[in-house]
Amino acid sequence: MTYVRHEVVTANVLRTTTGFINVPQGMNALCINLKGTVIARAGVQGKLVLIPPRSLTYVRGTRLILQAARGEHSAIVLSWQSNVTSLLDAWIQSRYGRGSGTASRTVACKPIDPHFRGAVERFDAAIANPNEMLEPLVVSVLYEIVAKLMIGNDQVQLAAVPRDLPETIRDLVVEVRNNPASGWPLKEAAAKAGYSPFHFSRVFKNLVGYGFHEYVDRCRTECSVELLVTTDHAVDLVASTCGFGTTQGLRESVKEYLGLVPSELRAIPEDPGDGS
Repeated sequence: MTYVRHEVVTANVLRTTTGFINVPQGMNALCINLKGTVIARAGVQGKLVLIPPRSLTYVRGTRLILQAARGEHSAIVLSWQSNVTSLLDAWIQSRYGRGSGTASRTVACKPIDPHFRGAVERFDAAIANPNEMLEPLVVSVLYEIVAKLMIGNDQVQLAAVPRDLPETIRDLVVEVRNNPASGWPLKEAAAKAGYSPFHFSRVFKNLVGYGFHEYVDRCRTECSVELLVTTDHAVDLVASTCGFGTTQGLRESVKEYLGLVPSELRAIPEDPGDGS
């Protein structure tokens, strides 16, 4: 492509590693993170942004300090000058520029599933079958994704579910997400959904993509990560608040889904400097 740079980045990180990226003023970058977890800060005093697997992160005109979790990493990075998406840039400036009354925002992150899945699939299809319409198609995807990313707060989602679930299952998954600290015995969950326990286990996994107990664990981990990142609560309080019986259970789940331990989620990456 002429105006949009397309890169595929892969790595196998053996231990937590710190680095940085510079996105100069007038430049933009969109990261489609497929595997691996990264913690990012716009400067040491900046807000911590957790970038989990299957998430989208938009960065404009800033230097990001990064901390990559151990494990496999795979991402697609698109970068472009602001004049390529001039209307989008003007819209962002009106929302977050000087005189807007809103704090400046240079980083935004949200999960791919479920609300960005269609846009990412259109991007994948365009790249897989390039033609003379490739760049306009990619730019249209950038407009959609970046605009949605810049509206509302950053999100971490480890318990994504399909949007077209039957009503009883949909109500149940919402209830679990809103109250992950409940015990959630399988028999009780099955009764709420109107199934026998055996039939419920099979139906839930077929519809959602993972078993009910894993879904509960993911919701608890999601709750814990939010508290670990945004508060200074003790880890044992976070564990009990989100439904983990022990801090070890919390530690194991965070490590399984993100490749990090709770203390690493709270670590402020030090700027490695231009030589790294």
